[in-house]
Amino acid sequence: MRLALLTLLGACSSPAESPNASRAEVVRALAEQVAQGHYAEFALKAAVMHELTTALCDHPDAGTFAAAQAGWWAAKAPWARAEVIQFGPVVEYPERLGPKIDDWPVNEEAVEALIAGEAALDVASFGLMGSATRGLPVVEHLLWPDDADALAALLATPRRCEALVGASGDVAISAERLVTVWREDWMLRVGQPSVDDGDAYDTVQDALDEWVNRMAFTAENIRGTKLGAPVGDKTGGEPQPDLLQSRPSGRSLTDARDALAGVQDLWTGGAAESPLGVRDLLRDDPVLTAQLDALFETTDARLAELPEPLEDTILLQPELVARAQDALLALQVAVQVDLAQQLSVTITFNDNDGD
Repeated sequence: MRLALLTLLGACSSPAESPNASRAEVVRALAEQVAQGHYAEFALKAAVMHELTTALCDHPDAGTFAAAQAGWWAAKAPWARAEVIQFGPVVEYPERLGPKIDDWPVNEEAVEALIAGEAALDVASFGLMGSATRGLPVVEHLLWPDDADALAALLATPRRCEALVGASGDVAISAERLVTVWREDWMLRVGQPSVDDGDAYDTVQDALDEWVNRMAFTAENIRGTKLGAPVGDKTGGEPQPDLLQSRPSGRSLTDARDALAGVQDLWTGGAAESPLGVRDLLRDDPVLTAQLDALFETTDARLAELPEPLEDTILLQPELVARAQDALLALQVAVQVDLAQQLSVTITFNDNDGD
């Protein structure tokens, strides 16, 4: 009887099982579901973009032109959401696919010189070019030129259409390459670090550190690069519209909101069938969870308040941009201080520090 009572008391005093998801489960889900999901969607939409630009140049009219523009716009969405994954094949050699896909702002002079020249403009030739004359910004420049009649500009210069088809096809190839390299190499490295040896991720905590740091860095980059540089933070308040991302198409604000959505995907687990995100590591901390949920909601609302196009807003209502920047800073600080402390994350330096 005494033994039974002691056994019962021991069982009652044992700690309750944590409701949190395991860190191993979360980092694997982020690599296999969130990152791979964004890359796969981008590859699919980049391929569609190439098909639509080809159709435009085969049968140029207002309908095919609008469809090609819509195809570019749609391809930007998953790419922008994946901006939070600033490690792996987008930045690491030998692939370093990021600049090949999206080196912005576009170098208009380089693109126009390419069109005015005699170099080959097929897909394979674009694959050998430097980042100044390839990628999504080049496709955007050709679909939204300064010329008032963009379709007429394409029709007037056949090499513009050749460049459009070649550049969009090159983006599609790079996007597919990104999917392959992530799946075959990086997904295991960062998703199951204990299985893969010989890289920077020796433990699950190393991988979690990477993901949480990227959440903070992306919020900082939206605040400083997508909003701050164009509104004049580094030029004494003098606006710099040339520094806007996706300026020709007017997608600058949507790019910023998509990038923020990518940060939130790491937090929630995104749109996976059974999502697991960093938030699932805090099921036993409803206060911090609610704090971060509210910050994401407020930050997106502040971005949504900005009138489009962003180019006009930085000139006419910079105070609204400052409100959005304040919200982004609050989110960044909460991730780097409160969330990092709760998860024992080691905070590192942003790759863009000092830019």
